[in-house]
Amino acid sequence: MTFALKYFVVFLLLLSVFNQGMCRCTFGEIQIGTVRTGREIGGQPEWKVAVINTCTCLQKHVTLSCRGFSPVKPVEPWLLLPQGNTCLLIKGGALPAGATAHFTYAGQPYIFRPVGSTVDPSCNQ
Repeated sequence: MTFALKYFVVFLLLLSVFNQGMCRCTFGEIQIGTVRTGREIGGQPEWKVAVINTCTCLQKHVTLSCRGFSPVKPVEPWLLLPQGNTCLLIKGGALPAGATAHFTYAGQPYIFRPVGSTVDPSCNQ
C-alpha cells in the first residue's frame, strides 16, 4: 500500500510540475510576422504585421522594439503607440491566448521584436 502511495504522490508532483511549466508564459511566446501587402504609399511599400500570442495565457502590456521605426504611413496610435525605443501594442490591452493583433504601415521594412508583456497572474499559479 505504501509503495503504491509513494508512486502516486511522485506522479502527482510530476504532473504538477508539468502543468506549471505549460502555463508559465513570457513575452517570448509572442510571435511576429510581417508580409508586404502589395500596395505602395508615398513611394514606399506597405507592410502588414501580425502579432500572435502563442501562449495558453492572456498577455497584456505587450511592448515591441521600435527603435528607429519611422514609417511614411504611421500606425494608428491605439494599435501601436511609440514610447521611446519601444511601442505599446493595442494601448496595453489584452491579447488573449491564441489571439492575433494586426497593423499596417508604409515605409522601410522593420523587424519588430517582443521586449515585454504582463501575463495574467491567475494563469501562472
